[in-house]
Amino acid sequence: MRAPESHVRANILMGNIALGLLGFTLAAFALKAFAHPEVQARYTPIVVFHAGSMITWLTLLASQSFLAAKVRFAAHRATGRASIALVGAMLVSGGVISWRIGQELGRPEVTVVNLAAFATFIPLYFAALHFARRRDIAAHRQAMLIATLALMTPAYARVVQVLGLPDPVAIAVQVPITVAVSAGYDWVLHGRITKPVLAMLGFSVGLVVVMSAVLAALFL
Repeated sequence: MRAPESHVRANILMGNIALGLLGFTLAAFALKAFAHPEVQARYTPIVVFHAGSMITWLTLLASQSFLAAKVRFAAHRATGRASIALVGAMLVSGGVISWRIGQELGRPEVTVVNLAAFATFIPLYFAALHFARRRDIAAHRQAMLIATLALMTPAYARVVQVLGLPDPVAIAVQVPITVAVSAGYDWVLHGRITKPVLAMLGFSVGLVVVMSAVLAALFL
């Protein structure tokens, strides 16, 4: 079966965006480890496990898109159903690490930031599954994309730290990057920003605003 050109184009672009996020994440953490080698002492087994689960997620996001582009829907659905285990591993390991950073390193703001990321990711992940069941594939792709972008703050933070900028800059850049990537993707495909994307971006940005208010109230 030959897929419509628009379907192929949308999924290939999505796959390339996911590869870009993966490449940026790997480069950001490698740069941090090279510039500040003392952080390597914190690469405990659970940290390595969490890193592996996040890399696997970004790789999965790309591979799912390319499978869909090639009309390999059976493999796409099977892998998608299995992703719930990966999501569980990401969230549990990330939660443990966030709690330890807050308790052991005296940085509870990191716990707050990561909890906000999880609070964004989880509803959007399940929204993506809901959209898939409804055959609203455009919304399905966007939910996965915006959910993933919510988890990118640690990668932004590594670059910010290497540049010697204040940590809040990582939060400040998250919103424009998320909006630019998601809205840009929607605009390229549809020539406009669709209502589901506006709603999901509103949810994501709204949680960042709430998180920023909590951080300001607790730590300023």
